[in-house]
Amino acid sequence: MPNYTTADIRNILIAGHGGSGKTTLVDALLLASGTVNRKGSVADGSSFSDFEKEEKEHKHSIYPAVLHADHAGKRINLIDAPGSPDLIGQALACMPAVETVAVVVNAQNGVEVVTRRIMDAAKERNLPRAIIVNKIDMPDVDVEALVEQLRETFGPECLPINLPSSGGKAVVDCLLGTDGESDFDTVRRCHAAILDQIVEMDENLMEKYLGGEEPDYDALHEPFEKAMDEAHVVPILFTDAKNGVGIAELLDAMARHFPSPLEGNPRSFVSGEGESERPFQYANNPSGLLLAHVFKVTTDPFVGKLAIFRVHQGRAAGNTQVFIGHSKKSIKLGHVFHLQGKEHREADAIIAGDIGAVAKIDEIHAGDVLHDDHALDSVHLKPLAFPTPMYGLAVTPKARGDEQKLSGALAKLMEEDPTFKWHTDRQTHEVVINGLGELHLRLVLEKLANRGLHVDTKPPKIAYHETIAAVAEGHHRHKKQTGGAGQFGEVFLRVEPLEESSPSRKAVGGVGYEIINEVFGGTIPGQFIPAVEKGIHDLMDQGVIAGYPMQDIRVAITDGKHHPVDSKEVAFRAAGKFAFKDAVLKARPVLLEPIVNMEVTVPEGNVGSITGDLSGKRGRIQGTDMLPGGMAQVRAQAPLSEVMQYQSQLKSVTGGQGSFVMELSHYEAVPANVQQHIAAQYKPKAEEE
Repeated sequence: MPNYTTADIRNILIAGHGGSGKTTLVDALLLASGTVNRKGSVADGSSFSDFEKEEKEHKHSIYPAVLHADHAGKRINLIDAPGSPDLIGQALACMPAVETVAVVVNAQNGVEVVTRRIMDAAKERNLPRAIIVNKIDMPDVDVEALVEQLRETFGPECLPINLPSSGGKAVVDCLLGTDGESDFDTVRRCHAAILDQIVEMDENLMEKYLGGEEPDYDALHEPFEKAMDEAHVVPILFTDAKNGVGIAELLDAMARHFPSPLEGNPRSFVSGEGESERPFQYANNPSGLLLAHVFKVTTDPFVGKLAIFRVHQGRAAGNTQVFIGHSKKSIKLGHVFHLQGKEHREADAIIAGDIGAVAKIDEIHAGDVLHDDHALDSVHLKPLAFPTPMYGLAVTPKARGDEQKLSGALAKLMEEDPTFKWHTDRQTHEVVINGLGELHLRLVLEKLANRGLHVDTKPPKIAYHETIAAVAEGHHRHKKQTGGAGQFGEVFLRVEPLEESSPSRKAVGGVGYEIINEVFGGTIPGQFIPAVEKGIHDLMDQGVIAGYPMQDIRVAITDGKHHPVDSKEVAFRAAGKFAFKDAVLKARPVLLEPIVNMEVTVPEGNVGSITGDLSGKRGRIQGTDMLPGGMAQVRAQAPLSEVMQYQSQLKSVTGGQGSFVMELSHYEAVPANVQQHIAAQYKPKAEEE
């Protein structure tokens, strides 16, 4: 068992925009705590966080790293998350494992895209936040203006608990202290400001404070922690990780002031599903039933699949049997580990509130709940919201026969990254990978190459659909005589547009249709009606005008003829197919394109350029909202075909300050000139009658 208790644990996610110095900060914390005996460096590839091959080559974090430091009798678990906007899903996936999200801000650059998104995501998930202003001794840093920007962007509850002094060469405490010199404000005034905010959480403390009594640490800890839990205080701390400035003070603040698992806000576990779903109250008690959540899965080159989990209740011990979610079959945990970057240190048990890992269990997946009693079978964490990966590439393996290997590798990558998806498009028959941006997919391809899989890429085809805009009738007679028994089938049918809301609308792969039989008098014998329907289905799948699936069509089989000897299923299948084609070509066929909802966040000065650019892409601007910190959000709808490469375009226009999310909204008809161009490129295979 560890020599610390649940109350001694501090779980902290270190996140923020790329270039803010998160990894250097974590390396400095490990050294200052005495946990390691050397200083890690991103530049020379010796960082304890960035140990993967891709991270050493790119000189920045790509995957979250779990590390720990022991300081002042506390176990401080640190999760160092990547800072690129394309990799933000990695940080979001780690939030259920921590009590505090510490957002690192580059003192030179101020509030950046990922700064804002991480702060907003932590607030949405009801997680206490802290802001660490790093690189305070860099030239041309205006710390006072930065603090004002932070307060304007994230609220007046953002207050310093220490201050830079001596030109960024030191920091001075203003939470418990009142003396000292600061670079931009008086220690006494900042001390009064933070205390005014904290004492509101405790009436007795407020009375004593208003009566002139100065509270000490013991009196302040509980209301300060409560203020963090309720977002009444977001502490700001100052560091320069490269030179070690403020690192000891940051360690002290984490150990003394940040909430423990017993004090932090509980995670949103629920029991049951649908209407029977109810909140599930757990206790951070090491002696209770086991309840652990797997928040990250990765593949280690030495130990294979590694599942990283946070224990919320009970203890996960080695060589014990546990269950995964609803599964009635138990699995053996084998060895459990504490992680220190790439090192796995075996532990007797991972207690409630702590973070650990287990290796070589293929049945465990990201998002799973591990427990040791069937009473917890239905307990699960509410699904997390992640950005929709809409940037796509079609990939094909360079080596013949690697298709199976590729699908297996992509499945593993998808499990490791919640914002990476892949699928085989049933319309285009392409293997399509989707991520949050160009960098995201470039790193995926690099990881595939490092695993021995090299692929060719190209932009994926847009998944258009086809439909009709009018009522029409079609007819086809299939007659074939080659000696002996022949083939004969004749079909008359009618097509008409089908509303999506029709109660009789069926769906195949998300594409709506309806087929009804209006044949009377046995002109088409009943045993051949399914063959006619199969012929209609054939064309529904492959399309008529441009080779895309058809949707929202009602087909009525109205009449036909048969031959007592020559009529066969194959004849009526062909007759049904070509009668349907005949009708569709008369019914004003329409090509539908996917339309996406977009939310584009940019500096206020770029709003005009963005709205003009989106309008030029056939987009419809639906509104603009002004955000704190000089930012604005443009809401729009646009055809997916026009914004497939929007990530790089937005980066160019906004100098990297813009971000966007998009998700599929609906399908609608393309303009006539676009339809004509796409249809002209369609070359259907020659078909036999």
